[in-house]
Amino acid sequence: MRITGAQVFDLQEGFVQRDICFDGRLLSGSSADGKTYDASGCYVIPGLTDVHFHGCMGRDFSDAEPEGLEIMAQYELSRGVTQICPAGMTLTEEQLTKICQVAAAHRAADKPGAALCGINLEGPFLSMAKKGAQNGAWLHAPDVAMFRRLMAASQGLVKLVSIAPEEPGAMEFIEAVEGEVTVSIAHTTADYDTSMEAFRLGARQVTHLFNAMPAFSHRAPGRGGSRPGHPPVQCGAHL
Repeated sequence: MRITGAQVFDLQEGFVQRDICFDGRLLSGSSADGKTYDASGCYVIPGLTDVHFHGCMGRDFSDAEPEGLEIMAQYELSRGVTQICPAGMTLTEEQLTKICQVAAAHRAADKPGAALCGINLEGPFLSMAKKGAQNGAWLHAPDVAMFRRLMAASQGLVKLVSIAPEEPGAMEFIEAVEGEVTVSIAHTTADYDTSMEAFRLGARQVTHLFNAMPAFSHRAPGRGGSRPGHPPVQCGAHL
């Protein structure tokens, strides 16, 4: 297929009008099937990856319903999202295990829709003071063994895990799992120094920066501040 008339993103030039040829799986230098699609007035970009959403179309990832996950994946694909990493909430280990199992089965069955590339565990290792919409009754101290049980139930699909680094055992947790998963600071009262120590030990991301964490101020930069020369940190946002 040849896509014509669209604005295509170029690393050097920005958006430029350019034809694109597609062989059904990959971009190619020519159109083998001779088909042409006029995309005049549109922009052509790579498929998006949604790393933090809890549900859509009236369905919730935390319900651990196979049909619901299929509906969400198909909706996301219809909106240009080709990969999803849906987020769970602070729940019991039993429910989190079900979520992981349903996600693993969905991935193994190669269901239609956006590809499920991972699971985002936003909880239960969070701060009671900054729990937000999370259920405080199910908050849990950072627990490496629990995390690894959930990773096993997901067949390796857990890619993000949120943690409040000021909680007892959090630093040990980060150090233990940093080679297995991306650790993200979230729902936290951590100050600047605690946050920097968490990054030193292996945390690599911040979930919804400035939301559910102390406010930035001139004398207490907290989690929102950064030291000059410190490596950049990714910010996972609700999409």
